[in-house]
Amino acid sequence: MDKKVQSVKWLYLTVFLLPVLAMAQEKETKKEKETKIDEVVLVGYTKVSKKDVTNAVSSVKAEAIKDMPSTNAAEAIQGRMAGVQVSLSEGSPGADVDIVVRGGNSITGSNAPLYIVDGVQMDNALSILSPKEIQSIEVLKDASSTSIYGARGANGVVLITTKGGRKRAKTSINYNGFLGVRKIQNTIDVLDPYQYVLYQYEIYNKGGVQTDIDAFKARYGTFADLEKYKSVKKRDWQDEVFGREAFNFTHNLSVTGGSDNSSFSLSLNNVQEDGIMIGSGFKRNMANFKYDYDISKKISITLNARYSRQMIYGAGTSSTGSQSTNRLRNAVRYQPFEGGSNVNVDEFDPLFANETNLVNPILLANSEVKENGRNDLLLNGIIEYRINKDFTFRSVIGYVQRDEMVNQFSGPVTSLARQNNDQPVVFLSKAQSRRITNTNTLNFRKTFGNHKLDLLAGQETVKTDAESLTMNIKWFPKSISAEEAFANIQAASPPSGQVQDIPKTNVLPDRLVSFFARANYIFNNKYIFTASMRADGSSVFGPGNRWGYFPAASVAWKVNEENFLKDSKVVSELKLRAGYGLSGNNRIPAFLYSTFFTTSSDYGYAFGNNVTPGATTGAIMSNLNVKWESAASKNIGVDFGLFNGRVYGTVDVYQTDTKNLLLLAKIPQTSGYEYQYQNSGSTSNKGIEFSVGAAIINKENFNWKIDANLSSNKNVIKSLGNSASASANSYLYPSGWQNNLNDFLVQVGKPVGTYWGYITAGRYEVSDFDYNPTTQVYTLKAGIPSSAAAAANGAKAVQPGDLKLADLNGDGIIDNKDMTDLGSAQPKFYGGFNQTFRYKNWDMSLMFNFSVGNKVYNANKIEYSTQYLYRDNNMLAEVANRWRWFDDAGNKVNDPTALAALNANTTGFTPPAGAYFLHSYAIEDGSFLRLNNVTIGYSLGKDFTKQLGLSNFRLYFTMNNLFTITGYSGYDPEANTRRNPLTPGVDYAAYPRSRFILSGVDITF
Repeated sequence: MDKKVQSVKWLYLTVFLLPVLAMAQEKETKKEKETKIDEVVLVGYTKVSKKDVTNAVSSVKAEAIKDMPSTNAAEAIQGRMAGVQVSLSEGSPGADVDIVVRGGNSITGSNAPLYIVDGVQMDNALSILSPKEIQSIEVLKDASSTSIYGARGANGVVLITTKGGRKRAKTSINYNGFLGVRKIQNTIDVLDPYQYVLYQYEIYNKGGVQTDIDAFKARYGTFADLEKYKSVKKRDWQDEVFGREAFNFTHNLSVTGGSDNSSFSLSLNNVQEDGIMIGSGFKRNMANFKYDYDISKKISITLNARYSRQMIYGAGTSSTGSQSTNRLRNAVRYQPFEGGSNVNVDEFDPLFANETNLVNPILLANSEVKENGRNDLLLNGIIEYRINKDFTFRSVIGYVQRDEMVNQFSGPVTSLARQNNDQPVVFLSKAQSRRITNTNTLNFRKTFGNHKLDLLAGQETVKTDAESLTMNIKWFPKSISAEEAFANIQAASPPSGQVQDIPKTNVLPDRLVSFFARANYIFNNKYIFTASMRADGSSVFGPGNRWGYFPAASVAWKVNEENFLKDSKVVSELKLRAGYGLSGNNRIPAFLYSTFFTTSSDYGYAFGNNVTPGATTGAIMSNLNVKWESAASKNIGVDFGLFNGRVYGTVDVYQTDTKNLLLLAKIPQTSGYEYQYQNSGSTSNKGIEFSVGAAIINKENFNWKIDANLSSNKNVIKSLGNSASASANSYLYPSGWQNNLNDFLVQVGKPVGTYWGYITAGRYEVSDFDYNPTTQVYTLKAGIPSSAAAAANGAKAVQPGDLKLADLNGDGIIDNKDMTDLGSAQPKFYGGFNQTFRYKNWDMSLMFNFSVGNKVYNANKIEYSTQYLYRDNNMLAEVANRWRWFDDAGNKVNDPTALAALNANTTGFTPPAGAYFLHSYAIEDGSFLRLNNVTIGYSLGKDFTKQLGLSNFRLYFTMNNLFTITGYSGYDPEANTRRNPLTPGVDYAAYPRSRFILSGVDITF
């Protein structure tokens, strides 16, 4: 077994299982109170006692995250729930957070769960919530629980309840604020100045072309001059671009209180955060007001108003596009010094930029301005009418509005401006979405002796409207600033005969109407049966396919209530669960069943001296027959509690089969289109989840608690329907970081996101060649396959030291027939564990998360170790150990014996000269163990705080992302920059991750 896997397992045993065993043997001197109380969880439009839940539900309560300072609620729950993967795509301020429940079900569609905040649907809700205002987060994982939410429930449902006030409670004011600083965690090692010029000497001189030899002398000097570069000061561009101390100021203020028949809560949040990269940062202001009022004994209302305003600054390192948007390259590959022997480098030299495709990284960072703003408004009201002791009517109406804007300025030194007459370019985007939700439910609850019945019937409508406008404006004056360009777009003046791109608009209405019912029956407090049914009608599908039906059923048996366990001193809880259900997915754009035309100058035609914008149907062909995607989920689970609840846990085994996938399928271009949404294919996810916790020590002055979870999920494509050929049952898909590079395999029997490329087989040695001393030419020996045909060497003749690829089929030719499965981003298992300690007034928590067995596609490694198109680019530090062609005196060595001796101690291959391609050299083990958070706090004693007029005063110190144990060579093994379910685990131009150190205070008046 892999050593990293063993290390993680032993650490897991050390910090969790061994303490649990020790606790079980602990001799108690006094009776300790039970640590587990009868918790309540939110499931399917109603609250249920956790002991009566029949479904697979993971839950995080406010108590678990209240002492963990964070600006992002998603970070606060990372690693806390079995079967729920929470990861940041990169380390930039306001970076997208990916939450995947039990693996991805869709192939080309979204795998994001459905978010419900206080009864109202929202998108990416955790990004507009402060961890301090969350009361609970419940994640419904199996279809027996998610099916009642029908639409979009196939990928799980995240139910978020925010904090409110308490009735008959005096007004309380809480302030929680912290000040912190971020620093880059690690950098990519590159060649130092001497290693860099030595490598350039080899590139310029290897071919023996006199113009190249003279060009090297003019830029770097003679070989004798190279010794000077050992004393040239190295410019660490990564440190200069990403190395600043990025400060964070976060303030949380809440006011709560209540009277005999009302309660209120007001929460305010302000975040001001610098990014570690020049020009990047994040600001957010949030306000939330919640009010509950009992009009009478039968009628109560809840009003909630939430507003969030945030702005992300900085163009970042990439826009998830191809090489043209990679800004990280400049910080890694720019020459590692300023000036040098006989070298004069201007801050910006157009000729140098054209020759190297590089720009001084500091100048570039200051020449790109991006403002990405977002405003969110949520208004919702709840009225609850208790008709009598058995019937309750509840109505929820919500309004959600999101306004988004992007202002981006590309100054004259950027590649985009250089493609447009060296004049600045501005991109402007505005979008607004509005959603009105109304949910009405009638609930009947009755107990008849040993029978307990809970019936729910409901109706829901969701109306969504959205519009967007984008403009790409070129040819601004070279001297204009970003602020001036954003405010005066009319200052752009097209050259003669050119026209600006016309604005692009998009309108996306979406309507959903639903009816649902749920029944829950409990007999003798032992046997539980739950069934539900939902019917959804969605406007995104054509007539005849708009309705989907999603039934579900689950059962549970409380074994501990049976006579043979009722008086057990060891087993305090034991519940067996089983469930089955269908849930649906309709996440495709509207009106795909009809053909619409779009206009743009991209489709223009010449008329006179100008370009007239044209119209086209686009690349996606309509499909009147597309219908609901559905996921069938089976789940078997066990909930247990031992030693009077001091040890507790859950085990779940599940299988989810998704069919009629909403797949954006590639179709023959003879149709006039490139893609079409189809119900093509199916996937399967199988897995096991294990979560366990223990109150190891629970004394008056000291307690120690641990919670841990471990999950394993196996994803397999079962069918591709009409989207693949009948013979191959597969197709290739590009990651997109390099044009025309099909580096992912979509194939039946393999997981989604399978890397596709060649096997790296080392390098060619002198012994692989025949040498002609007269012509000084090396020729491969008969029977040794050449990698030239695989584009590894740009179709040039293979030489000693060149990259060798494996000839898998043994035909003597290395071509695309030798490409193979290189693994996937799917881990063997993942999870997290959290330990909390309290000693008198001190508290401490440690939060770990880990992943084992996943592969990471390090596309940076491919680019930074390939000599393609451009010279004078820096390389990875490992290139210093490459194959050598020149001896210590700068003379080229051709003699086979001398060449072999020269390279006796080198191990690397010559950087390939061909186009970029994927080989196993770039597929790395992404296993990691991360100490995600360490928090130490001290609370003043109650007597002292009372004298100050306070009810609580706590000081704390926190370190986030303290360390990561991993063998991965890039910035971060969790990087995932492509934002596409088909291409996970690609690390290309990701914003580096940082370590966050902060201290703060929590005061309650």
